[in-house]
Amino acid sequence: MSSPDLEAQTTPRIKDALNAAIQRTGEEEFASLSGIETSVLERILQDEGEYVPVAIVTLACQVNRSHNDPEPARSSISECLKGAILRLPEQRNYGKTTEPDESSIIKRQRARSFKVQNRAGRIYDPAALRIVGFSVNLFTFLVLGYFLGGIVLGPLFGVGSCVGVVAAPPWITPCAGSGIGLVFGSVIGLAYTYYYFVKKL
Repeated sequence: MSSPDLEAQTTPRIKDALNAAIQRTGEEEFASLSGIETSVLERILQDEGEYVPVAIVTLACQVNRSHNDPEPARSSISECLKGAILRLPEQRNYGKTTEPDESSIIKRQRARSFKVQNRAGRIYDPAALRIVGFSVNLFTFLVLGYFLGGIVLGPLFGVGSCVGVVAAPPWITPCAGSGIGLVFGSVIGLAYTYYYFVKKL
């Protein structure tokens, strides 16, 4: 891609996002991922009015998001860049002391940025996993209630023991004990829903 990356003038939000990402990955690791020297990184964080490539701000937000940072100004790119002055970059070298051309630096930064994004994408979403676990548990209560109701609860209520269904030609019907079991399973499911969403979360 020949179009150069934009630069953003550092604001307190940008510095906060960069500092949070550096604390999470370590200064050397973040410098390696972003393709800039640690001395340049320190200058960006200390000096007023410095400009930083938007790709590096994006990388910092992705690192913070992958560590579940609750603060949008550190994990959302749009929130982090809010109020920052953007410009086309000057011809300067953020990389190591050998002077590679700017397009190779940008490509390397984007490749590393995508690597972090892919790594973050592989990290499971805890909220989605909790919902899936809750749904599986609720379904398990109903299935167990259905089958155990026919075997255990049916005889207790005097309707005979059966496993789920009764073959009474020409029909196959659920046995009464399974119906009772479903009611018990639903009550247990409601209690579990209350516990999960009110007490546990």
